[in-house]
Amino acid sequence: KKKIFKSLLFLIISVSFIIITLSSLGNLYEKRGKIYKKFLTKHPDEKKAMEYGPSKKEIFWAKEILKGGYILHFRHAERDKRNDVTMYDSLESDVHNNGRDNSRFAENDYFKDAVCLNERGKIQAKAIGEHIKNLKLPISYVASSVSCRARQTADLAFDGYDTLSRLLVHSGPYNQTYDKRVKNLKEYYLSLPIYKNGNTIVSAHNGVIRGHMFENYDDIKDDGRLHLEEGGFYIISKKQNKLFFEFEFNNFAFFTAALYDR
Repeated sequence: KKKIFKSLLFLIISVSFIIITLSSLGNLYEKRGKIYKKFLTKHPDEKKAMEYGPSKKEIFWAKEILKGGYILHFRHAERDKRNDVTMYDSLESDVHNNGRDNSRFAENDYFKDAVCLNERGKIQAKAIGEHIKNLKLPISYVASSVSCRARQTADLAFDGYDTLSRLLVHSGPYNQTYDKRVKNLKEYYLSLPIYKNGNTIVSAHNGVIRGHMFENYDDIKDDGRLHLEEGGFYIISKKQNKLFFEFEFNNFAFFTAALYDR
């Protein structure tokens, strides 16, 4: 009898435990929306989180550059990724007789697929251009790398370019010390004109901008190299002949999302 009683007691306790567990899980399931909202929908340190909407800083800077007065450094649109791209980039920037700050115009050459925009990149650049026109982002001057993908981005997104520079090619193809690179880039960006009520566009590469170019380098919290997705851009200001890093739209979609209300 004692064995039967113990078995029944164990069975009752086990069934009760299972019922309580299932009840708790059901309760959690019913409250999943509130739990998700409380713990998972906070904007993490104002980082880019498209599903939760733009941050206050993104909204501020998106509206701020509509006034003009800044340098906007864009990474070119998408290209086909190749590990040996630097070899082809140096062909386009250096192996020609068109002048130091000019191009071999690889889109007309045998290695165009290695350095130019792919079809997706051309669509991306055209879409950027359409958004820029629709949002009335003021552009008064455009500088471009001599590279095919940067020039094509300038043509499709910004209606062309005013000047080309070999200096705006990423650092990969060249033998140059970091300090000299930063010095030359700093001088170049300071020399760019900024016209009233307009922004100056730089259509270039991901590996161009370095944190040490800026007076507020300590605030950037970076090891000297910043990173953009294709089509993303940095906002740079020039004050008293000094450069300041203001903000980053890592992806162009973060910029448009800040200005299209629903």
